[in-house]
Amino acid sequence: MAKTSQRNFLVKVIGIDGFFATKQGGDKTSTATKVWDGGVLTPDILSSPPDVTDVTLTRPYDRDRDPVVIAALREEVGRRRYTVTVTPTDRDLVATGAKPTVYADALLTAIREPDVNASSGDSTSYELTFACPTVTSGV
Repeated sequence: MAKTSQRNFLVKVIGIDGFFATKQGGDKTSTATKVWDGGVLTPDILSSPPDVTDVTLTRPYDRDRDPVVIAALREEVGRRRYTVTVTPTDRDLVATGAKPTVYADALLTAIREPDVNASSGDSTSYELTFACPTVTSGV
């Protein structure tokens, strides 16, 4: 089996130019509760409806591209929905043919703007956070 690294994915928000450097979250989870009847050795297991955790995307700040993007997104927080895709790639960042993971109808819930420090030469970035109702494979 071919192993892959974290860098071998293209993360895209449909409607925003370019790709994002990191993705966190987007896990589908359900909470389980064990219910014990009297006189039994094993519990019944009840589950909550599945839920998708928030997706947070980050990318380095580009002074030529991002001021306009960030200004527009400020007005969209809590109001606009996007589709986020995560596409597996080979080592040359070419899509492998595997179906992408798709977070459709994801509500933009936060934007963290670039940090500023006059005494630092470190790169800066910004983050977008989305509340995702679903996660699927394929578009």
